[in-house]
Amino acid sequence: MRAIVLCFIVAGANFSLHAAESCTTFHGRAHFYSGDRQLRIWQIGTHHEYEPDVSSWDQVMDWLIAGVKPSERKNYASPASGVYLFADFTVCPTEPLRRGALQKAKVKSAMHRHYVEAN
Repeated sequence: MRAIVLCFIVAGANFSLHAAESCTTFHGRAHFYSGDRQLRIWQIGTHHEYEPDVSSWDQVMDWLIAGVKPSERKNYASPASGVYLFADFTVCPTEPLRRGALQKAKVKSAMHRHYVEAN
């Protein structure tokens, strides 16, 4: 009996790990909210948001800062908060999807980048 229960536990754990590993590409908007230091990528057309994990946080911040004109960077306490980055993001969630919850993910790339000044 224990062996059967153990098999179900292992199978269930393997399924949730697999669900967290699949990568996806979508059109989204990245923004850094400097007031509460939140970095979010919104999947356009949904209510779903991703947060870059530790390994990809700096890369996404660099992409945002790249969209701020050098002459404008001094106008912001955090230059990354000065723009919205629209792109086709490839992300690999590091945790299973929970409806209505923020999902951490490794951000692999941002193609076709377009910047819009945040007001």
